[in-house]
Amino acid sequence: MNHGILEMKHSNVTASSFAKVYKSNVMRTILEDIKNSSFENSMLFIYGEHGTEKDYLIDIILRYINQPTIVEVPKNLNKKIILSKKQNLVYIVNYLEDFNASFLFDSEEYFKCAIFVSDVDYEELYRNGAIGFELYEILLKSRKFYIPPLRERKQDIIPLAMFFLQEISEFLKLSEKKLSKDAQDALLDFSWTGNTYQLKRCLTKAYILTRHQRITAKDLFGEYSDQLSIKNFLELKIGNLLKDFGNIENSNLYETVIQEVEKALFMLAVNETGGNQVKAAKILGINRNTLNKKLKHYNLI
Repeated sequence: MNHGILEMKHSNVTASSFAKVYKSNVMRTILEDIKNSSFENSMLFIYGEHGTEKDYLIDIILRYINQPTIVEVPKNLNKKIILSKKQNLVYIVNYLEDFNASFLFDSEEYFKCAIFVSDVDYEELYRNGAIGFELYEILLKSRKFYIPPLRERKQDIIPLAMFFLQEISEFLKLSEKKLSKDAQDALLDFSWTGNTYQLKRCLTKAYILTRHQRITAKDLFGEYSDQLSIKNFLELKIGNLLKDFGNIENSNLYETVIQEVEKALFMLAVNETGGNQVKAAKILGINRNTLNKKLKHYNLI
């Protein structure tokens, strides 16, 4: 089983430490629910966007089960498994599509817990025809744990980043590195469409490529990388303009910057919508007549 991100294996100690990282109310509630759960012939359904901490959550759950015997489904379900009642069998099901769950009933006397993992809710999977009615009925009896995307729980970003940096240093057997203030601000501003998986990849790359002990925003995203947030990108660009125009009186920098940003934004929106000004105006959040006037002003039409 590939627990964790970037092939790093997690011990019970690591899982215990990871559980203490979260600051968001939603994740603390999930951990409290897990702590108070019974795992006798139970079924759990863990879901959230791709890259969220589903594997880490499984590690935390396994910590509450004494000496679990883990079987990945369907990977390790090549033959009938015969176990004694003393063994705490835990099924972990990562691929729900076209999956036959009847074996759960055959082994119900023995299995401790079945954990189903998905990027989307089983309700959506069933509506889209990705899973059959039999599995849907089984999942209706499971206990749901939803992990929100990282962008919806920014309180967790910096604690997770610090945890990952420590984990990376231990894995590589190198000294620990810290995040500068501008690096922390950049991490908070970033959208993290790839969630925690993307966060850890970003930190791992910066850790390996950075020689100094304090990781900066530039180490994470590059000086002019499109990975930067709009705020950070503009700060870098405008900062250079200020240096260039700093000694020039009456440079009219404010008007120059506003006009250039506006012109580029309107041109991109119109091109993206194939020249449809109504759609472009909706994207920009302005009136269509206002957009039309601006396009004429900048000679874009």
